Amino acid sequence: MKNDNILLVTRLVEIFIAFFSSLAFVILFFFPDSTDKLFAWPVKPHMSSLYIGAGYVGGVWLHLPAALGKRWHRVNAGFPAIAVFTMFMLAATLLHWERFSLGAAIFNFWLVFYIIAPFLVPALWIYNRCTDPGLPEESDVVVSATARLITRLAGTVVLVFVAMGFFSPEFFMRIWPWTLTPLTARVIAGWLSVIGVGALTLGADSRWTSWRVFLGSTFFGHGLVLVAAVMNPADFKTSIFNWFTFAIAIMLSAILIFYFRMEGRRRRAV
Repeated sequence: MKNDNILLVTRLVEIFIAFFSSLAFVILFFFPDSTDKLFAWPVKPHMSSLYIGAGYVGGVWLHLPAALGKRWHRVNAGFPAIAVFTMFMLAATLLHWERFSLGAAIFNFWLVFYIIAPFLVPALWIYNRCTDPGLPEESDVVVSATARLITRLAGTVVLVFVAMGFFSPEFFMRIWPWTLTPLTARVIAGWLSVIGVGALTLGADSRWTSWRVFLGSTFFGHGLVLVAAVMNPADFKTSIFNWFTFAIAIMLSAILIFYFRMEGRRRRAV
């Protein structure tokens, strides 16, 4: 039935993922010196730990509306992005097996989760997306074809960058503003894939209400990355003013301007 409903099984899985993503955020963002005991592997330096933690809390912004929200199409864009991300995490785990805290309970949970999630998340997306009637909400507005094209192009560029970093982690290690290992380079590539895949998915949907949750997640998560940079300036090879922080600042500014512009159009249309 195309009632735009979020199905019960989707809600239950998303509650579970939101809970453990919240725990991962707390560990990685507030206890970066204890990742050797509390996380699946020792994450160094602090900026890598805080960056990954910010990614997890940005994910909570996606998972909670999928668990508690009313309409499927509002959270649809997050599922392909999360599915691809989980595939990257499983691949990074298998490629760098020796770097993990093998035998620890948290690693066992990590391994089981990232074996199951690359199959479970796409299955939920396929199962639940059939409820989407493809129609705008009553107070919805249309995202212009130009904005959708720009978003798809940006997503494509990000995914090319991601592929370069994942298949050649030395590339990321060379250009990244703080020190990476091959494992953290590939993990960060996985987190960047969320932006790329999400942008492609958003670009295929003209309903503004389909964009809001994903843009909010991206803004919140990467806003915390800038906070992390200010908290850990010594981790940077040169200074916190570099291509990466500038790119994030530009992206956050673009999201903020676009969000308020579209919300203004939506309010005027009511």
